[in-house]
Formats: sequence, C-alpha cells, structure tokens
Amino acid sequence: MQAEIAYDSTDYINDAIHEVVKTLIDTLLIVMLVIFLFLGSFRFVVIPVVAIPISLIGALFLMQVFGFTLNLLTLLAIVLSVGLVVDDAIVVVENVERHMREGLSRMNAALVGARELIGPIIAMTITLAAVYTPIALQGGLTGALFREFALTLAGAVFISGVVALVLSPMMSANLLRQEHVDAGFSGWVNRTFDRFREWYGSHLDRTLQARPAVYAVWAGVSLITILMYMAIPTAATKELAPKEDQGFMFGIMTAPANATIDDTIRYAEATEKVFRDIPDTRFTFQVTQPSFGFSGMVLKPWGTRKTPTKVYYPIVQQKLAAIPAIQMFPVMPDPLPGSENFGISFIIASTASHERILELSRQIFQSAMQAHVFQFGDVDTKIDQPQAQIVFDHDKVSSMGLDMQQVGADLAASIGGNFVNRFNMDGLSYKVIPQIKRVDRLNPEQIKDIYVTGPNNQLIPLSTIATIKHTTVARSLNRMQQLNAVTITGVPTGSIDSTLKFLENEAHKILPAGYVIDYTGSSRQLRTEGDKFLGVFILALVLIFLVLAAQFDSFRDPFIILLGSVPLALFGAGLFMFLKMPFGKFFTDG
Repeated sequence: MQAEIAYDSTDYINDAIHEVVKTLIDTLLIVMLVIFLFLGSFRFVVIPVVAIPISLIGALFLMQVFGFTLNLLTLLAIVLSVGLVVDDAIVVVENVERHMREGLSRMNAALVGARELIGPIIAMTITLAAVYTPIALQGGLTGALFREFALTLAGAVFISGVVALVLSPMMSANLLRQEHVDAGFSGWVNRTFDRFREWYGSHLDRTLQARPAVYAVWAGVSLITILMYMAIPTAATKELAPKEDQGFMFGIMTAPANATIDDTIRYAEATEKVFRDIPDTRFTFQVTQPSFGFSGMVLKPWGTRKTPTKVYYPIVQQKLAAIPAIQMFPVMPDPLPGSENFGISFIIASTASHERILELSRQIFQSAMQAHVFQFGDVDTKIDQPQAQIVFDHDKVSSMGLDMQQVGADLAASIGGNFVNRFNMDGLSYKVIPQIKRVDRLNPEQIKDIYVTGPNNQLIPLSTIATIKHTTVARSLNRMQQLNAVTITGVPTGSIDSTLKFLENEAHKILPAGYVIDYTGSSRQLRTEGDKFLGVFILALVLIFLVLAAQFDSFRDPFIILLGSVPLALFGAGLFMFLKMPFGKFFTDG
C-alpha cells in the first residue's frame, strides 16, 4: 500500500509565485535597459536602479509591520511598484543633468534640481498612495484580498518618494560627471531629445491655437469612454474573477437515494476511467459514499503539458454524462476562495413549506434549463429518500406482556450498529458490535423476521406485533436566515452575472409575495461586492482632488489635472476590454 497526496493547491501557488519572481527579474532588466536608452549613460542608470531595491526593501519592511505575507498579490504589487519607484528618481536625475548642462557644478545642480522637484514629487507620491488606499478600505472578500496589494504598493511608492528626495540628489552629485553630459552616446541622446523637444514645442503651439478642436476631441473621447463602459458589462462576460488553469478538475457525483455502496462503487470506477483516459492526467482520486461521491483529476504541471485544462473540460463532461444511474458534474476550481463548488448558488427562501418552495424552485430551474443558461445544474432539496418506519400494534404488545424498552433494545442490538463492549487481543483493543448478518437485513421487509424477547425469555417474531410503513422523505431540509430554503446550483453557460439576472427575472415572475432570494459563494460575492468599485473609484478621485488642492493651493488646478488625464486613462483601459469582446456579440447585445 502506498500513500500519496491527492491534491495540493500549494503546487499551483508555488508555480505562480515562481512565475511572478521571473516576471520581477524581467521587469528589472527591462527597466534598466529603458533607462539607459533614454538617459544614455551607465552612471545615469545606476542612480534610479539603486532606488529600486531600497524602495522594495522599505516596502517589505512595511509588509512585515502590517503583518502581510509574501503571496501572489503582494508579489504582484512589488512587480508593479518597480515601474513606479523609478519615476521620481529618473525625474531627479534628469533635472540635475539639465542644470549641469547649463553650467552649474555637480553639487549646486543637485541642490537646485532637488529643490525644484520637492513639491511635484511630494504631490506625485501622495497622489499615488491616495489612489491605492481606497482599495484597502473595501470590505468583503475582495477587500481582504486586495488590502495587502494596495497597501504594499502604496508603501513602495511612499518609500520611493523619500529616496528620490534624499538619496538620488546625493548620488547625482557624486556620480555624474560634467564631461559625460554632452559626450558619446549620452550626448547623442540629449541632442535627439532636444530636437524632439523643439518639434513637440512647435506642434504644441499650433495645438493651443486650435483650442475648440482640442475640446471637441476631449469631449468625443470622454463620450466614447462612457459608451464603452456601458457596453462592456452587457456584451462581455461579467465575472467575479477570470478563470485560471490550476491543472485540476474535480467531479461531484450524486446517486439515487436508495443506492448501495456496491452500486455506487461500480459507477465510480467508470468515472475514474474517464479521468484516467485524459492523456495529461497525472493522478486521480475517488471518495465514494452510498448516494454521494467526490473525485478529482490532477493534470501534469504546465512545464510538461501544452493543452489547457479548459480543452479537456467538455470532453470529460460529455463522457461523464454518458454514465448511467449517477449524475457527475465536472467543475474547475474558482480562482477566488469560497465555500461553494459551483459558480451559481441561487437561494429561494420563505416561511412556506419546503414542498411548496421546491415546486416553485423547479419551475424556475426548468425555465433556466430550457433557456440553456446552465451547462448543468441541480436543485439541492430532493424528496426521494425511501424511509421504512416500524409501526407497533400497542394492543398486541400489551396483551402479550411485552416490554417496549426491551423490544427497543433488541432492535438496536440487531441493526443499530452500536458497540457494547471492548475486548483485548494481542495487546490491542477492539470494539464489540453485535449485528445480524448483512444478508438478513438487505431490505426493510426482512426486519419483520427479527425476534424480540418476550415473557419468560421467549422469542417472538417482530411481525407478530409490528408492521413496516414505507414513506418518502427529503434527503435534507435546509434553512437560510431562519427561513425554509431551496438552492439552485449549477455551472453557467455564459457569465455568472447574466445567469443570475435570468434567475432573478424568473423569480420575480413566478414567486408570490413573501418569498425572498439570496445567494452564497461566488454568486453572493458578485452581488454584494461586484458594484462597489464604482464607490472606490469616486473616493479615489475625491482623495486625489483634495491632495492636489492642498498641494497647489487651488481648486481650479486639480480640475485641470483630473479632467485632462482621467478620461484619457479610462479610455485606454476600457479600449482593450472593449476590443476583447466578440465583435458580433457587441452589435447583438449592445
């Protein structure tokens, strides 16, 4: 017998962290190359490059102070901060170099250049930190996830501002040389930028002379931005988070309520064969119960396979659907942690009986299946559990002088499966569990053949004093917020948002007064947190405005900065999301 870990999510996390570290190294090399190409000297490159590790060390120190861990989001913040932390240092070095070209000494150029940039650098640093801070204030799961990201990024930017005002001028005064400013590659870069500056200045003058045209272009871009963001939620998929290939797929199996473990194992082996037939399968596991099962398929690491998990998904789904007597739904893990296995978890709750709620829930579910909004789905409440009840004839029990307590004890010992004692053998302790043979208790009717103790220790057949009453009951009766509840679950064909909207519309049509709808898992996160970023965005704009107003001692200048930059930035961000949408779907839905 060999033991092996069936599924370890840390393998995927470790691979992702490794990729982020590689990205960080690539980012550092690219940033160094870009700085060299635009400044033209290795001496100029050293100063901003030195600011990177110092700023990152400061960010790691703040992470430790706040109790953050080194995870994907904090590493992502560090990667993004590399480009931000060098900005201030580059501006300082370039300004010092400009004063040196104008004839100032190294020390005077460093002092004058740093003093000129104190205000702008402080404004840039506080503004960037103010942008990320509202993300940390958001509640819910997204707030918990992105809090570390936002504060780590804000901390790195804050440290970079301090470095730019303290370390970069000092290094510029000691490393830069007057004779290197206009010589060699550095001189060619400076002359090229001088020509570009003259070209840009002449075009800027002509642009300022045509201000109505500039305002028209600005208004047009702003209007297009609004239209794009209005079209994106309807024409594109609106999800809580994009799907990720974690190299894992699991299946949830349900069997008839009266299924035995022998029946379920036979069909579970068929599902395992489906998983093993996938060429990139590395490992499979199976957990089987009489009417429920859970299985999983772990694929080979990305380094040894080229086929994404989503390519195998429809193949596995089709083969599992062909297995008779059971239902098994393949599911890919959600990118964000949650308690639900499916993307859709739609709850209908009321004070009415479960039977009535189930009837209405099935109508909504059938409408959803007919509209093909589910790849597969289910309703959690199932009234199909066979139940056999022993009904005693108390008149016969009394006339025969039987003791009901003794009768109950005899039945418990025969079929209850409780241990009554322990015995020792070879130094080991074992439970004593009295129970009749399995072949004598395969169906409820065989219970009547059990004998119970009568007067004078006589054995009396149970069929003499009792009958078996057969009923059908629910497997489980669930509640939500102290109300009877039925849950519709499934994997959506489209987006979670569009599927929930369909279910909500059908619920408003079908459900009478007194019924409420609720959500769990990813559905709840999307409904409660999906639209909160608009408030975070507005709060960030307000904070930026206040910071700029305090910095420039004016309420007009911040409006100029925000109106000139924010619409264009939103246009650039929304353009790629808009272009990613299916072209035909935009014109169909939009």
